[in-house]
Amino acid sequence: MKSALGIGILSVPYAFKNGGLVFGVFGAFFFAMLCSHSAHILVSTSYKICKKERIPVLGFAETVEKACANGSASIRALGTVLRSVHQMSILQPCCVCSIDSTNIIDWYLMLTTVVVFIVFVGTTLREVVNFRTGWDWSDRTYILLVGVPILFITQIREIKYLVPFSAIAGFLILANIIISLVFIFQEPLSLENRRMLPTPSTVAPYMGIVYFALDATCLIFPLENQMRHPQHYLGCPGIVNLNYICLAILYSFFGAVGYIRYGDDVESSIILNFPTENVLVSCIHVLSAVAVLFSIGLIFYVPTEIAWKKLHTKVPKQWSGLAQSGLRLAMLGVNIAAACGIPHLGTFMGLLGAVLNPILALWIPIVVDTVYRWPNDFGRLRWRLVKNFALSCFGLFLLVTGTISSVKNIIELYQ
Repeated sequence: MKSALGIGILSVPYAFKNGGLVFGVFGAFFFAMLCSHSAHILVSTSYKICKKERIPVLGFAETVEKACANGSASIRALGTVLRSVHQMSILQPCCVCSIDSTNIIDWYLMLTTVVVFIVFVGTTLREVVNFRTGWDWSDRTYILLVGVPILFITQIREIKYLVPFSAIAGFLILANIIISLVFIFQEPLSLENRRMLPTPSTVAPYMGIVYFALDATCLIFPLENQMRHPQHYLGCPGIVNLNYICLAILYSFFGAVGYIRYGDDVESSIILNFPTENVLVSCIHVLSAVAVLFSIGLIFYVPTEIAWKKLHTKVPKQWSGLAQSGLRLAMLGVNIAAACGIPHLGTFMGLLGAVLNPILALWIPIVVDTVYRWPNDFGRLRWRLVKNFALSCFGLFLLVTGTISSVKNIIELYQ
C-alpha cells in the first residue's frame, strides 16, 4: 500500500465532481476490485507457468511471453502479434540499448511515469520557491536541480533498499492528506447542491482519474518476486486484496469530503483550492514533491533491471559495476532531457497513458489469462471467457473515451 499510494489521491475530489457522491464511492471500490483482479490473474498465471516449467520467478513481460508460448497451437500466433506491439519500445527515446521487444510494458512505464514525475517535482518546487522568494527561475532550472538527488536515488540497485524510500513517500502523502483534511474541515460540510450521480459527459473523466490513481501495475511483479512469503500475496484476504480495500476506503473518503467541501469549484488537484499565502499550503506542495521524488527509485528499478539483464553478459566482470552505473546514468539523462526539452509534456503523456494504460493494465492481463486457459479451462458455462470479454469491452471504452478527452485537451492547448 505504501508503494501504491500516490499523489493521484489529490485529484480524486475532482473525480467526484464528475462522478457524483454515490457513483464516486461505488466506482472507487469497483476500480479497486478491477485492479486487484488484474493482479490476481497475472500472478496466478505466472505461478502456474513457473510450476509447469520449473522456473523460480517470472516478470511481467516474461509471463506474457510464456503464456502465449504455452497456449494451444491455434492461438500461439498471438505471441507474434504481441511481439509486434512490443517492438514499439525501440521507438522510445529511453532505449539506450537493445531491449527485448516483450519489455515495452516496463519501458512504457518508465517513459511516462519517470518523466512526468520529474516534471511534477520541478514545477512544484518552482511554484513554491518562486512564490516565497520572488525569484524567477524557470521550470527547466528546477528540473535540472532535482536531477541531482534523483541521480543518487536511481543508483540504488537493490529493491530492498528502495522500499524504505517508498515507505517515506507513503508517510509524506499521508501527512499531505491530513493537512488537506484540516483545510477541508475548517468549515461545516453541506450536501446542498452536491450531485449524487454523473451525467453521460462526466462519466469518462471520473473513471480515468480514479482508475489511473489506483493502478499500480508496474509494482505487481517486482514486489511479489522480492517477498519472503509470496504465498501471502494472493488469496483471501491476501496482501493485494487488503491493499486495494484500504486504498478504496481512503480514496472514497477523501474524494467525498473534498467534493462536499468545495462542490463544483474543486480544482483538478484539491491543494489548488487552498489559500496560497498559507504556509501549510506550501508544506503540502513540498511534501508532494518530496514524496514523488522518493517514489522515482522504485519505478526506475524495473526498466533498469531489464536493460542490465540484456547487457551484463557483454560486459567484462571487472567493469560490471561501472557499466551498470553508466547505464543508469544514461537512462536518467535521457529522461531529464525529455522533461526539459518537450513543452507541455504532461498533456502528451496524458494521451499516451489514455491509449496504453487500458492495454497494459487491463487487456494484457485478460489476454494472458484467456490464452493460458484456452480452450477448455474457463469453468462452468465458460464464465471466465464471458467475464474476460466483458472486461475487454470495458477496457475499449476506457481507451476510446480517454483518448478523445486527451486529444481535446491538446487541441485546446494549441488553440
